[in-house]
Amino acid sequence: MLTNKYDGPLNGASMTYLTVNIFLQCFSVLIYIFLLWLMPFSLYVVLIYFALGQALTRFFYARALSRRRRYGPDLTLSNEAVCLFPFAAPIKLVAADFILVAAFFPVSLVACLVTHSTILPTAFPEFFSNLSAVTNVIDVFTIVIGLAGTVTALLLRHSAAYRTNTIHRAPILTLSPTHLEFHPLLETVPVRIPWDRRPFLVNIDYPVVKRDTTKRAHITTTDSQTPTTIDITCLDLTHEQLQRIIGCFACRPQYRDTLATEGGIELVRGLASDNPALWPA
Repeated sequence: MLTNKYDGPLNGASMTYLTVNIFLQCFSVLIYIFLLWLMPFSLYVVLIYFALGQALTRFFYARALSRRRRYGPDLTLSNEAVCLFPFAAPIKLVAADFILVAAFFPVSLVACLVTHSTILPTAFPEFFSNLSAVTNVIDVFTIVIGLAGTVTALLLRHSAAYRTNTIHRAPILTLSPTHLEFHPLLETVPVRIPWDRRPFLVNIDYPVVKRDTTKRAHITTTDSQTPTTIDITCLDLTHEQLQRIIGCFACRPQYRDTLATEGGIELVRGLASDNPALWPA
């Protein structure tokens, strides 16, 4: 069973993988063009559609990863608190793949209609006169493949918890002078922890729920040594980065008031960096 993963690795290897994937999809398009004479035109159209769609979706995902690596987390100042928005590009990528595969059936119908129209046979009479009989038979196979792809996409989409229409648009992490606040993507009410309770990040795990690989933080406080489990899927911070941010304000009250100012954004951005020179003294 395919599993959706939303914790995208922000490193050079992931960018290289995506770049290679994009070029491979474009190369596949050229292969399909070369093999046109070996397959019915309707199936050819479906393959071209899928390869181009894959290349485009990976291109935009690579662009989002590159932007995140260049500028850091998406931070804003709102209501005298620093807000960090979720990195939702992986969810959008899964949604784009769903639309791409779900459209297989209508694309296969359009491909068959184009094949049997007067446009292409008129432009290439010898080619289509020789293959018309074969095309008529295999067009049925193309439609079946398209229908199977659409049905499969709908079933897989139904079993995914994190969808663009089910997640909120609010910050996933809010840092104010008085408290720390997590807002899981699928929850309506955020989890608020006052700094005076000295929150501490014990660990982060990645359990699979349905078909989604989730990301959960286990946090203890001074009045509860039993870790509280909080869903932080699409909070694109590593264990070290998140604990550095939480630990700074939980253990150093002198920095909390900065969170209500523009300087709080730069402070949090520095803590999220792996460069020790940007961390507060």
